[in-house]
Amino acid sequence: MITEFAATSKALATELNLDSVLAVSNLKSGQAIFDYEDEQLVLHLLLDDKPDTLKFDLAQGEVAHRAVKVSKSNEVVAKAIGCKPHYRPTVLDATAGMGRDSLIMAMLGCKVVMQERNFAIYHLLNNALTRLKQSPDFNSEISKRISLHHNNSIDPIDSHDDIDVIYLDPMFPERKKSALVKKEMRLFKLLAGEDQDADELLISSLNKKVKRVVVKRPKGAPCLADKKPSHEIKAKKFRYDVYLL
Repeated sequence: MITEFAATSKALATELNLDSVLAVSNLKSGQAIFDYEDEQLVLHLLLDDKPDTLKFDLAQGEVAHRAVKVSKSNEVVAKAIGCKPHYRPTVLDATAGMGRDSLIMAMLGCKVVMQERNFAIYHLLNNALTRLKQSPDFNSEISKRISLHHNNSIDPIDSHDDIDVIYLDPMFPERKKSALVKKEMRLFKLLAGEDQDADELLISSLNKKVKRVVVKRPKGAPCLADKKPSHEIKAKKFRYDVYLL
């Protein structure tokens, strides 16, 4: 897991409150260095002792392609969070991560409050969200429905008194066939580590004044905290455990 961070320029180091370094050539295990490529924030780190980079992009790639075609009928998450023909819930994504599920929910018409507690993931996501909102192809109305906060996902959410749904996507358990895990997710996991408090997060969420809690889980994975959901919604590679409150 990454425990030491730095930045390549004094300006970026000041912005992120980090030490500055002259180059990324001397990366060590457990260290990561922030840098800008044009206006995109990237993180240099080692994977299998080889230099690599991690960056988030919501304006291009698979999630952007999904967002263009998003509808209540072709996104399983719409059913999981309770979208209706004339109703879109306000969702707290308490484990925002790369922000992809939040973007899809916002494109569906939901107001989405994102929370991310990890320092590096928050800054990468914040940069991706900023660039998305500046994209000429991005609907400015959607930017009014999506926000990001650097909070511990287990902290009280009582200040968000209009939340209808809490959405949880804790780090999936380690796969037995690790070769199947994409490189991007391996890099992401170096930052996020294991979500050891995922059970606690669910229990905390179930005690909030919301209409439902939705947990994204791999197929075959046990329910968090051994709490049986009200029902399950199955997708191709994962499922949603839905708790109606």
